Amino acid sequence: MQAAGVVSEVRSHAGRGLAPHVLTFVGYLALAFWASQYTFDASGVPLIWPAVGLAMAVIWRFGYALAVTVVAAALVAHVSLGAAVADGLSLALGDGASAVIGAALLRFLGLRGDLASLSELYKLVGVGVGVTALASGTSGALVAVGLSGDLLGTVLLCWLADTMGVVLIAPLVVSLHIRPLPVHQTLGVVAALVLVPLVTFFIYASWIPQPISLPLSYAVFPLVMLVALTLPPWVVMATVALTSAVAIHCTGMNKGPFANMGMAPDLLSLHAQLAMLVATGMVLAAIRAERMAAEAQAHEHLQALARAGRINAMSTLATGIAHEINQPLCALSSYAQGTNRMLARGATPEQLREPLERIVATADRASDIVRRTRRFLARGESETGPADINVLVMEAVELLRPEFRRRMVELRLRLSEQEVPVSVDWLGVQQVVVNLVQNALEAVDEGGNTVQRWVTLRTTANGEAGTAVLSVIDGGPGLADPGDGSLFEPFATRRRGGTGLGLAIARSIIEADHGRISVSNEPGAGAHFRVTLPLYRGGEE
Repeated sequence: MQAAGVVSEVRSHAGRGLAPHVLTFVGYLALAFWASQYTFDASGVPLIWPAVGLAMAVIWRFGYALAVTVVAAALVAHVSLGAAVADGLSLALGDGASAVIGAALLRFLGLRGDLASLSELYKLVGVGVGVTALASGTSGALVAVGLSGDLLGTVLLCWLADTMGVVLIAPLVVSLHIRPLPVHQTLGVVAALVLVPLVTFFIYASWIPQPISLPLSYAVFPLVMLVALTLPPWVVMATVALTSAVAIHCTGMNKGPFANMGMAPDLLSLHAQLAMLVATGMVLAAIRAERMAAEAQAHEHLQALARAGRINAMSTLATGIAHEINQPLCALSSYAQGTNRMLARGATPEQLREPLERIVATADRASDIVRRTRRFLARGESETGPADINVLVMEAVELLRPEFRRRMVELRLRLSEQEVPVSVDWLGVQQVVVNLVQNALEAVDEGGNTVQRWVTLRTTANGEAGTAVLSVIDGGPGLADPGDGSLFEPFATRRRGGTGLGLAIARSIIEADHGRISVSNEPGAGAHFRVTLPLYRGGEE
């Protein structure tokens, strides 16, 4: 069944066209001929063999049909580099088999290829270094020295060469997913792929005395770290691969900080530094991608919780909203019946104009109630950007007016006469207003306070501090201990029948907008919730 699966895989990828085969063939030969410049004279083994990393990555990415192309390219490369045809065929088959084994293991382990997590890196590097490089190195050493006393040392040398090839090339080929980027990121990509290798060339080109160039060679690390913290993983891998190629070539030409003791010890010393550089770039890129994914997931969870909170809020307001919609519906029925009677009496079109206009206005009123409710319950992303907090408060209050009338509680609006601009999640802020005002209504209703049956909403702007402040104050009995810090924790509620999520969601929404929410007791009144948001100043918050 495994063989049948491989055959099926070959057939499924055969129709993809010749482009992957041609690119693989040309790329393998180019890497092989480049690596042949750095051969350890005692055994004829190159000190780096990036072709094996390319082979494993393209077979994983494009399918097992590429194994035939890899073997063909390896045969041409080894024979062109002086190997006998039989030895070249053995080396080619070893390269192809090790690449197929590595690619199959990566598929079995479910490698996604985005390298956006540390687990993805562990899979790729573990299989590439521990399986593919070891298998390729062993087969190459057997062909080079046979079952002699030098076999173990040659296997180690071949494995090191293949390992560097895997870690430099495989991550780049696996993660290469070029997509349109914003202009600033495109400029960053160009800068990373050009400037970092140029800096490396400047350090390694023997223009700087060796006592200075050796410590200066570590100046590449912060540059790669900057790339890893700002650009996609494939850009990091490409930057590291180009930088390493420059460093290896200069060192092979007996130039740079590692040119001391001959090609073999020089390149092996360089490999240690490059391994640290590759690890730094890959790990930082993966950590950044994991953080971004976690932030996106947290945002999705906040959106889901916020919508659940809005549904819960609307369930509380359902009675008032139903009554509010019922009024225009009853009015519509009355106007329609009156208009029908006027028609029966032979009323002129001019006489019918006023009742028909009332029907339209009343229908618009009912439609507006439904529209506000549907918008408040909307699923997915709400609009984020500059807005006047006074407008957001007024729109949210319209949802609550029926409940104020039903409970006979006075709504006091003390909104700033001037526009108070903020850059926020519009629907999120409106949800916060609804949650806070609902809590205030409950406090007034349950507090048994018949004298101060009111809720006040107040907005102010503090230009010096650069903040906008929204206050929700009720006439209830206040909070027993407003400063204990537990009020905004999930599932912590002091209200009978409360879920304990409203204030927790409100805090999450406000903090996502770079604001803060606090509570205290208002002297001579009840609770005072204060929402502070940064003022929007034409693009500078």
